Amino acid sequence: MKQKNECSFEKKLNAYIAGELSEMEHNKVREHISSCHLCQNEIRNLQQVDNFLFQYTEEDVPAGLNEKILNSVSNYRTNPFMKNVVSFSIAASVLISFVAGIMLSSGLYAETKDSNITIGEDSLYSYFEGDYDV
Repeated sequence: MKQKNECSFEKKLNAYIAGELSEMEHNKVREHISSCHLCQNEIRNLQQVDNFLFQYTEEDVPAGLNEKILNSVSNYRTNPFMKNVVSFSIAASVLISFVAGIMLSSGLYAETKDSNITIGEDSLYSYFEGDYDV
């Protein structure tokens, strides 16, 4: 079921702009566009995109660059030393994060004499520490 803002010709508009339609299809689409506001808007949008993309030119890739990139990737994938370094780095990062988290949480939540944080008698912490009378 078509929605209000859909048109069956919309799929052919790219081919129409690119000149890829047969003469009969091209004439049919051109005739349709003259009366369809949705397709007219879509044609304008597609032409803006085409004009924008036309401003850019392709640059030649230096000789051998593709081979260098592919070789470096394949060397990385087959080099067992690099696999071990990456695995070790990930494991070390996780371990350091875990230890740092424990140290920070112990330091932040430890009740010390100089701390300005007081825990009330009615807290759950006081109940488990035995400071709470039942």
